[in-house]
Amino acid sequence: MLLAQVYAQESCEDPPSRVAQPKSPRRRDKTPKGKVPTRPSLTPHGFVDWKGRIDSTGHLESHRTELQVQFYRYTLRLGSQELLAYKNQGSEAYFGDISTRELHSQIPLDTLWGTALLYPLGPFHVAGLLDTAKTTQVRLGYGQRGTGSAEIFYWHGFGNGTQATEIHSLGLQAKTPFAQVAAWWQYGQEFPLIKILLYGSEKRGSSKQMKDGIKSAGIVYSWRTTAYIHREDIPRWARLSSTIQKSKYWGSQSLSMRAPDLLDTKVTANAGLISPLDADTMAVRLKFGGESGPEFLRVAASVTCRDAGTNCRTTDWKGGLNASPWEFWVLGASVRVRHARPEGFAPPHLELSNLFRDLSKNYTKFTLIAPKGRPQEDLRLRTEFLISGDFLDFSLVCTFKGMERLEPIPVRGFAEAKVRF
Repeated sequence: MLLAQVYAQESCEDPPSRVAQPKSPRRRDKTPKGKVPTRPSLTPHGFVDWKGRIDSTGHLESHRTELQVQFYRYTLRLGSQELLAYKNQGSEAYFGDISTRELHSQIPLDTLWGTALLYPLGPFHVAGLLDTAKTTQVRLGYGQRGTGSAEIFYWHGFGNGTQATEIHSLGLQAKTPFAQVAAWWQYGQEFPLIKILLYGSEKRGSSKQMKDGIKSAGIVYSWRTTAYIHREDIPRWARLSSTIQKSKYWGSQSLSMRAPDLLDTKVTANAGLISPLDADTMAVRLKFGGESGPEFLRVAASVTCRDAGTNCRTTDWKGGLNASPWEFWVLGASVRVRHARPEGFAPPHLELSNLFRDLSKNYTKFTLIAPKGRPQEDLRLRTEFLISGDFLDFSLVCTFKGMERLEPIPVRGFAEAKVRF
């Protein structure tokens, strides 16, 4: 997700608009406000999710099956993660594959096999981890709901070299309604690993304001800043992407403005900053975009400066529109082109799409793609199908080339089936 914000310059935390999405699994443990929580159900419920990738010959290239079962206060996950979890009134216990989410870490972690526990003591809590490689972690924290929290942690383990050496590291992480900050230092390293996350939103104009008898939704501003700072070495159990690990400074900044009353207009600005470990330079990528229009005709445009340090010698331009002549029919068109100085414009990437959907969010979509701007030389077709129901979601995406010769050849495909019970 973080890399998508830098390379695609998209704000990943914003939900996509006007795109048919599969239904989320039903939550059966919600308790209405003002009512006493009831005993969790002893009836097992959950889902089975199968994903597969198909190659150009039609054979199954890779696949993955996920199973999640909830019963009483237990959750069992099998597949890419094998984990048994127990939660009860703030207490937590895990056995199996334990990583970032289970340890409530702001910094991504390696996956460890072992046991993790968390026990609350009023506003305080104590937590710990023990894995099969004798790695241990201890955490002490304090927090108040809605105001913030802070936690200190200590890691002890062994290196994975021929001569196992002891490793000691400690850190601190804190969270407020508008920020998260974490610092992690390992004994012997010259500089800690630091992560900073700032976020927030602000609404200008009250929903109670009236103009000609119509309520105003106002304008919503939101922002998000993410930064990683470190040197050559990082703590043993931290797991960063290769791009972040090779950068002594990595940052992403996004700003957005949305005006629902002004044709539901949205304007965004994104910046990505990367400073490599082996250089004193900093690469800066910028993107500005916007979309606007009534429900039946939405127009979007964006421009991306791939490196501001070179005075934006290479830029990507993109424009598109979605038209809905009827309620369940959406026509789309987009063009993306790269401009470089002094070479000029490269061949454009063209797409034309046709989408049909119903009230249940089932949809069928066909997209014609000319990746080099010359449909008579290279024309491709991408087909997408989604069937979404109360108990079953099924989606299939396939891409074919050779459409200019009317001889479709499959290039790749993806299928997913999710059964809820």
